[in-house]
Amino acid sequence: MFDKPFSKIAIIGAGNVATHLGSALMKAGQPLHCICNRDEEKGRRLASLLGVQYIYDLTLLNQYDLIILAVSDDAITTVANQLKECSALVVHTSGTMPLSSLSVIGANIGVFYPLQTFSKQHAVDFSIIPICVYSTTEKYNQLLFSLACQLSNTVHVISDDQRRKIHIAAVLVNNFSNYLYIRAFDFLHENNLPVDLLKPLIIETALKINDIPPFEAQTGPAKRGDMETISKHLELVKNDQELSELYRIITNRVLSIYHPGATIKD
Repeated sequence: MFDKPFSKIAIIGAGNVATHLGSALMKAGQPLHCICNRDEEKGRRLASLLGVQYIYDLTLLNQYDLIILAVSDDAITTVANQLKECSALVVHTSGTMPLSSLSVIGANIGVFYPLQTFSKQHAVDFSIIPICVYSTTEKYNQLLFSLACQLSNTVHVISDDQRRKIHIAAVLVNNFSNYLYIRAFDFLHENNLPVDLLKPLIIETALKINDIPPFEAQTGPAKRGDMETISKHLELVKNDQELSELYRIITNRVLSIYHPGATIKD
């Protein structure tokens, strides 16, 4: 493996992924030289934060040997069309977009997907973030694998189909669970109760995954088949149609696993 598989790296984008990936590259001593972004203010801000050059003109990226598209999924094809003449290896960071979304560029394309949720205001430890790489040739796979190994202790070569399935699972455990946090916090706010009461529970639930399989870690009234408590909960949320529906759907799914045949009666 090479400590520096690429001699000159550019990132297109200035959002959450670009910010954290750029920081990780700099921390690992990788040759990130510039940030390119259509919003000049955001681009210059990130470039200044990382101590690298800001570039607006994509045609100036021909001097780089790796270009990372850390942009939204719906912007990948648009940006790729502007890099048709580019000789660099161009990769995107999407969990869902296929490698072919870059095909207009040619054969020098790949995927560099860090499997994590990113927010600018929250620091992450990149060394524990799984990175999935994929490209058109074994040579590029090896180069991207080498770069990823400088940032993370967990690196896999993952195909388009595998990555899409991983992304669905990631949405279930991250995006869906976070939406439930929103609804739970709203419910407490509406009842003048402190949301901080839930934070230790959220953290402990997440930490359990390191030691106990989810099936064994499940607790609560539905796991116990405690229909009396479930009925009391439903009475408390009856005036919130959406929350009531969420509670019913998820409770019935948990009941179906641990108490087949049991269900909430209307």
